[in-house]
Amino acid sequence: MKKYLQIQSWYQVSFLLFLLIGSITITTPVSAQNDCMLYGSITTIEGKTYEGPIRWGDEEVFLSDIFNSEKISNPYLKYLNKSNFKTNYKSSSRSSNKDWINVSVDNKRHNTNYLARKFQCRFGDIKSITITGRESVNLELKSEKYINLSGGSNDVNTRISIIDIELGMLSLNWNKIDVIKFFRPKQKISDSFGQGIYGKLTTTQGVFTGFVQWDHDERLLDDKLDGKSSDGDLKIPFRKIKNITKQENACLVKLASGREIELYGTNDVNSSNKGIIVNLPNIGRADFHWKHFISFEILEEKTLESLCDKSFPNSERLYGKVFTKTGEELEGVIVYDLDEAMDSELLNGYNDDIKFSIPFRNIESIKPMANNYAAVVLKSGEKLFLGDQADVSNKNAGILIFTSSEEFSIFKWDEIEKIVFQN
Repeated sequence: MKKYLQIQSWYQVSFLLFLLIGSITITTPVSAQNDCMLYGSITTIEGKTYEGPIRWGDEEVFLSDIFNSEKISNPYLKYLNKSNFKTNYKSSSRSSNKDWINVSVDNKRHNTNYLARKFQCRFGDIKSITITGRESVNLELKSEKYINLSGGSNDVNTRISIIDIELGMLSLNWNKIDVIKFFRPKQKISDSFGQGIYGKLTTTQGVFTGFVQWDHDERLLDDKLDGKSSDGDLKIPFRKIKNITKQENACLVKLASGREIELYGTNDVNSSNKGIIVNLPNIGRADFHWKHFISFEILEEKTLESLCDKSFPNSERLYGKVFTKTGEELEGVIVYDLDEAMDSELLNGYNDDIKFSIPFRNIESIKPMANNYAAVVLKSGEKLFLGDQADVSNKNAGILIFTSSEEFSIFKWDEIEKIVFQN
């Protein structure tokens, strides 16, 4: 049964959305992590090809990790009414006073760089990435749709590592790489970059179980939790830890052996922590602020079937119905926020400093509730109230819908009653 919440305002939402938490216990197995890891081939500009597990920079190593960049151009700007339609274009900074620029669109400005939009998708939705410049790539989705991207994050112009199935570990400079192709291994792989950190995160908003990125950095059991103790500095591998419990501006760390140690003085174990990310199958990922953290328990290996490959079908165009406040009902291909056109792209929104990143394919409907937030119903039945981002506020650049190959309409955020996505 779907869960719907009655609210009076955005400020009362806080975390009413976590009625859904009582029903969420993700049981993705640790034993299936080889099915979840990045795997493929790297071909160099000299024509040499290596195949094996891949790590992107010092960070991304799993299919559920996110590739970030910016679109070089926006082909949908040409559909705007150039005489009177005004839209808002976002910069990459969340806090800047210049985040939102009011733009009257005309043909002369269609290709200017500052109109390029942020691009995000999970590595599991990517078929290949071709290096086209020092900070530019041609990204191919599984649906064989190509997107030209440039800059926008440290995911471009970085070193890529691969454990070649014959030669072992190689670390390749960006300018040596021609193309990276992602696919699943044909046989079991004995070597990898390590097991992910899998466990149960207890927060002020509920309990989540899944793969975790600690302080946005540590994601493997061989990564280390840093901290100061009464006897000196310590670096404890996550694989030796049973649980971590917050204590004021420090943490009590209990090892698998039963030994307990209080750690303090670093951003791994105090309020300087950048956040704890939990990947949630069929939802997306949630990035928790330290103020929500209570404890984290690393769980033992499970033996259930992997969901990784099933979570990444071929990307499809967004399709559905747009209902307007004037009573119009239109059905067709949708471009959301004037740039998100594929169901593998991500909708971003905050609730009480928790950031959600949700693939559009997991969303059933979006209903603007006010200028600064929206109700997002997931296909799994949960309902979230998200705001503080262009995707879910009046900073949204507009909703474009093609009702045929020749006809289209575009609506502002405050003109939309509801958007319902269809498979």
